[in-house]
Amino acid sequence: MALTIGTATAKRGEIAYGEYFLVQHPVGGADALPVIIAQGKEDGPVFWITAGIHGIEHAGIQVIHKLITSELVEKLHGTIVAIPALNPAGLRTLNRQAYYHAGDPNRLFPDGRAPKTDPDKAPPSALEQAYGRLFEEIKNTASFYFDLHCMSNGSLSFIFRDRILYRKGDESARKRAEEVSIKMDEMAQAYGHTVTADFAVEKYINEKLHRATTAAVTMLAGIPALTAELSSPYTPTPEVVNASVAGLRNVMRWGGMLGGEMEPITGIKVVDPGFPTHRRSVARVTQSCVVHHLKEPGDFVKVGDPLVEMRDAWGRSLGVLNSEYDGFVISRPTGILYYPGDAAMLLAIRDEEPRIGEYPEKYFD
Repeated sequence: MALTIGTATAKRGEIAYGEYFLVQHPVGGADALPVIIAQGKEDGPVFWITAGIHGIEHAGIQVIHKLITSELVEKLHGTIVAIPALNPAGLRTLNRQAYYHAGDPNRLFPDGRAPKTDPDKAPPSALEQAYGRLFEEIKNTASFYFDLHCMSNGSLSFIFRDRILYRKGDESARKRAEEVSIKMDEMAQAYGHTVTADFAVEKYINEKLHRATTAAVTMLAGIPALTAELSSPYTPTPEVVNASVAGLRNVMRWGGMLGGEMEPITGIKVVDPGFPTHRRSVARVTQSCVVHHLKEPGDFVKVGDPLVEMRDAWGRSLGVLNSEYDGFVISRPTGILYYPGDAAMLLAIRDEEPRIGEYPEKYFD
């Protein structure tokens, strides 16, 4: 398959390297994304893998580096397109966002709405425009897609599965959403890590998560896509990196890109509560305190189970916060010092909302 992304052009049986122009700097020079295209000798799907859209999340970079090897290419049917650093400015400065866009870079992919001109608002930033161009590259070439992120130190290594929204009354879009949803579930099963959905639909839209990389690709392009959260953000642990590499090879086996048996996922906890879940931030402290966590990532919890103990600076107990939900612990936020209202734990709780559904009324108005 002839494929060019930026200055990288695929070559059968080889790994090609290049750059994709991102943003021009006002004082000269530019930011560019590193592009890797690994193409097997035989035709097959095109698997896009990206990482580093948040500048403090580094494990995905190592995953891509370890995954794409000459040995893999020898066995590969199809093509891998990988971008290890979607946010070079954030990676350089160890910041979640880029210094040339004030907001979260993973809320800048297209949302499906027609652009509106407002003289009192700035137009899309240079970064948003660049991601719009990149989205078109993915839309036009990808068979399926993974975006690699990190949660917090010690968190589960898991999958966020986006909900798929479609226009009310558009029967073809609904059928496509159903088909893509099935493929996403199959991909997640092949990856072999813990799986949870993102927030409930209203919060999902309010948080602009429908403009995240995988959500835009899934909803607007109809391409199966998943977000992998790889635990430790700054200094990746080998166990987490290796488990993700094995999972991605399994996804390629699912997609017909590699032969052989599925690899076991080892070195990490994999949790299945037996029912669908979505994330929820819980254990919001009632006063400024030092938190002692009473549950670990991967632990199952039931309504009424103690989650955290609040203590003052001298260690005296200020009370215990109990779970309001059945589910399991995904992660504990970094640090132990909290102010009133801060959430001290992230749970995956029972999800009773459909994984596909209509856009909210008046969304496109």
